[in-house]
Amino acid sequence: MSFYNGAEKFAEKIRGRGSFVLLMANTDTAAIPGITAAGASPELNVYTPPLDAEFVHTGRIMTLDEIPVIPPFIPTPGIITRAAMTLSDFRDYYVDAGIRVPPLIPHFRVGSGPGGDIRAGQAVPDVKGIIETGKKVGEAIAAEAEFLVIGETIPAGTTTALGVLLAMGLQMDGFTSSSMQKNPHPLKSSVVAEGLKKAGIATPVDPITAIERMGDPMMAGAIGLVLGARKVPIVLAGGTQMAVVAVLLSKIVGLESLDIALGTTGWVAKDQSANLFGILEQAGAKVPVLVSELSFARSKFDGLLAYEQGYVKEGVGAGGIAAAAMLKGVPKAAIEDRVELLYKQLLEH
Repeated sequence: MSFYNGAEKFAEKIRGRGSFVLLMANTDTAAIPGITAAGASPELNVYTPPLDAEFVHTGRIMTLDEIPVIPPFIPTPGIITRAAMTLSDFRDYYVDAGIRVPPLIPHFRVGSGPGGDIRAGQAVPDVKGIIETGKKVGEAIAAEAEFLVIGETIPAGTTTALGVLLAMGLQMDGFTSSSMQKNPHPLKSSVVAEGLKKAGIATPVDPITAIERMGDPMMAGAIGLVLGARKVPIVLAGGTQMAVVAVLLSKIVGLESLDIALGTTGWVAKDQSANLFGILEQAGAKVPVLVSELSFARSKFDGLLAYEQGYVKEGVGAGGIAAAAMLKGVPKAAIEDRVELLYKQLLEH
């Protein structure tokens, strides 16, 4: 476990019974070939959010008969989330911020459908409405929790994250991470450039406009949840996408009114093809960062070893929930061993 930006102090607040909240969203941007590895194909990645939610909640998937995969079956980071959840006492909640296929488990709904393709310059029509509904849900969840861990599952979310940064005038081309081994920066940059042009954004815009034109519904949902739950400490569980949520919050309400930290994996923190800390630093959003230094180097399975080779890296709140579980006394090795067991069970089904 590593601590940055004064995260040791924040870590002391992770006590008692916390709640994990998974935000689910889709965006038509994910249909662009080569933009994401979060799903076996552009057609199937609409199922990624509901399958992630079902697996974290129940340990199996229900919406499809089997998880669509490309050999060598690199598992969703939801497998880490599930492992951390089963080893600790988190309550779990699921929030539809704008999905195409709802999961077959209980969930809140704060969105009004998936985000558009950002190349059209119109991405999320009702950002303020999603934020307001998200506030109510955040407040209700926080009323029963000592702290919250908020994760996300949205294919192509790092591309929309880049879109929002550039729309706000933050020159961070090449800063966002990727679920792929080779980060497709040129493709992301050209997609964002096309969207900015179509949206008529030549000078910096405010955060809400940035999400409306170039963002995704997850961002609006996350902002709403955080604002509603602000009475308790909150871990934004994720990589560069959640760093962008922190930046948006810093511009909308200011970070001094919030008790938030970022929780991520070592695979993102050390990613040479992205710059998580650069996003926070250059945007002036100095939030504490907790890094759960998970490793699958000793795994028997190629699908898990792929994480050590630069695939997937983060998602479904994996890094943040693992960090919170460790702070509550769960050994890192126990999480890694449980992931190994869960993966073995997936292969046997």
